[in-house]
Amino acid sequence: MIDIEDRLAILDLCSRYNYYADTAASERWADTFTPDGVFDGPAGHAEGRNALIDFCDGLAKQFPGGMHFTDNHLFDQDGDLVRHKCFLSFQVPTEGRTDLMLLGYEDEIVRDKGEWKFRLRSVGPLRAD
Repeated sequence: MIDIEDRLAILDLCSRYNYYADTAASERWADTFTPDGVFDGPAGHAEGRNALIDFCDGLAKQFPGGMHFTDNHLFDQDGDLVRHKCFLSFQVPTEGRTDLMLLGYEDEIVRDKGEWKFRLRSVGPLRAD
């Protein structure tokens, strides 16, 4: 069982990730990952800080006005590694409507210099397992 302080810190990490992606704060978004962190999903793959910054810049252009909403967070902790999963509702305003994508994150989150960071963040179709 993950303790409440770690749970809240990881929920905050997820919120910062969403907010920074949605506001195109690419360097701050990359800061939610370890220096060698990896993002992998339908929009692309990025590994390492510079690639993550470039990816976030591209995301803002590919999905202008897009917003991430996550919920149903599940945690499995093993020391300084947390396997985390949650649902993602990604909403993108387009020509008088909002397109909606329902996806799921599966993450490896580790302590990096005392802070929880994504080592691996994978997003894809929802799966039950």
